[in-house]
Amino acid sequence: MTPLFPNPDYYLSNLIAMTSPEAKRLWRRAIKEHFGNTCIYCGKSYESHDLTLDHVHPRCNGGETITSNLVASCHSCNQSKGSNNWKEWMRAHFGPNNVREQIILSYIK
Repeated sequence: MTPLFPNPDYYLSNLIAMTSPEAKRLWRRAIKEHFGNTCIYCGKSYESHDLTLDHVHPRCNGGETITSNLVASCHSCNQSKGSNNWKEWMRAHFGPNNVREQIILSYIK
């Protein structure tokens, strides 16, 4: 599927004008498509509707709800990770994976 726009930042820069549920749905979809409809943690591919958005830095630990803090995650990984440190949790569950870790690090910076 071709993304609607090049990246999710398009939606972030226009959030003031986009208060409708449809706009929020498109913003969430753009983030999932940015990651190729793949869970960033386990690396499995899913249909867009089977993915959630996860705060890399959890809101309860001061993380913000901004595009650069949200990644595509399957329901299982999102629930299992909870408010844990993403890198420690990911390594404990899947072992070190430099490729996925670098994708996350480059995205959140």
